[in-house]
Amino acid sequence: MALCFSINATTLPQHHHGKVNYRSNKKCLESVRNLVKTTGVASVVSAPQESLQKGNWVKLICGASFEDVVDVRNLSLVYTLAGVDCIDCAADASIVNAVNEGIEAAREIVYLRKPWVMISVNDDEDLHFRKAEFDPEECPLDCSRPCETICPASAISLQQHQSTTELSHGTETLNGGVITERCYGCGRCFPVCPYDKIRMAMYTRDAAATAELLKRNDVDAIEIHTGGRQTAPFEGLWNDLGNSTGYLKLVAVSLPYAGDSTISSMNTIYTMMEPHLPCLNLWQLDGRPMSGDIGRGATRESIAFAACLAAVKDKPRGFFQLAGGTNAHTVEGLKKEGLFQTTLVAENSKDNRSMPTSLASSHALIGGIAYGGYARKIVGRVLSSMRSQHGLVHIEDYPEHLLQALANALDLVGTVKCYDPCT
Repeated sequence: MALCFSINATTLPQHHHGKVNYRSNKKCLESVRNLVKTTGVASVVSAPQESLQKGNWVKLICGASFEDVVDVRNLSLVYTLAGVDCIDCAADASIVNAVNEGIEAAREIVYLRKPWVMISVNDDEDLHFRKAEFDPEECPLDCSRPCETICPASAISLQQHQSTTELSHGTETLNGGVITERCYGCGRCFPVCPYDKIRMAMYTRDAAATAELLKRNDVDAIEIHTGGRQTAPFEGLWNDLGNSTGYLKLVAVSLPYAGDSTISSMNTIYTMMEPHLPCLNLWQLDGRPMSGDIGRGATRESIAFAACLAAVKDKPRGFFQLAGGTNAHTVEGLKKEGLFQTTLVAENSKDNRSMPTSLASSHALIGGIAYGGYARKIVGRVLSSMRSQHGLVHIEDYPEHLLQALANALDLVGTVKCYDPCT
């Protein structure tokens, strides 16, 4: 069950028309600082690698294909204040810049340790790496537009021409009926089109471009999405990345549960990585991709994956983290399975040797949870409201919106971090 960080409505200023500089709105920004302080974020939040050990690691998934720089920046700011350990984003330089800008803006408000910045790539066709496409000129005039209604990213626009709109903080490209930067490939529009006009365009991130991004000093981690059934595509990408992984603090591999062969595939992949793995490694147990915002039951598959992993002896080395359908009910589900922050004795492996001596004897079976669609949804409501009122702006310039977004983020992150709203 989520915690509840309430906000006294009397502290919120009246709506202002036009741009508001957050430096002139000291009262509401002070409320943001007080919320972080009274929640105890700074006292609970530890170095990301220690969070993995303790089992209270939290990752924000901005989306491997979500490339709206304004929303990514604002999401990163909000969730940095909420105490996440890692922010996972598209492997694109402009998106990495937006994440880091959001992190630094948050740390100007309240000084907290920096979360790691992770970029996501794929070794082959993958649901996370696709965009919807359709030509609105082919849509009947009397269509009820269910695609527009169901899209969680507000990425459907039925203007009947292709255009690129210049923004103060980036661009939005209208490709047919889809705003390319906002579409993250969830696929919900595809089956609801009554005329079968929507198609999905798959793509694979370029290994050479990824390797260059990894050499930046503001990228800390990579996540490689793989199908898990065949390991050859992974091996090819891993080899192509070359020594660029030497710049990292964490290498993550995301894969779905593929039956009895899953653990064997994971061990094979680890064997491929191990000779050139200079840092920690993590396995993302991808339950039901891009579905955490749909409903309570979406989290069941990721929890079932964790339970299967917990039952086997020949586990691959590294940390384990849930994703795919994760939401406000995930911690409750882990507790029912006896898997929430359950400690086991660690072997003498890279993930153990890299830790402080005080933590090296044991670590949590499940290192933590990554939240994507659900995390974006609960803060996205506030961002959408702010956008409709003020346009494409920085959330710290409108701290009344920041306060509400932060309260929502703390509700979610706090279930894993075990914040005490009564502190």
